[in-house]
Amino acid sequence: IVKDIDVNGTENLVKLLGKDTRIVTIFLRVPKEELHRRLLQRTPDADPKEITLRLNRFDYEESKIGVYDYVLKNNNLEKTIQIITAIIENESK
Repeated sequence: IVKDIDVNGTENLVKLLGKDTRIVTIFLRVPKEELHRRLLQRTPDADPKEITLRLNRFDYEESKIGVYDYVLKNNNLEKTIQIITAIIENESK
């Protein structure tokens, strides 16, 4: 199962199931400036307060990287997909 969950959900899942179930976690990392650019690009008419809230959460999410098995720099979508696919294949063996 592949699931997109936030850092709190990941931390809770690992605590709840980690000892009894094999869980592989992947954190997709992007520089804060790039995140800001992407947020503006996705929703150019977004409320600036929403973008500020998302950027403020960035530091908190980065502080939780230690919970994850893999941390990937998410600069290139195709390359990131290839790496995630390889991780899934290797971890499924």
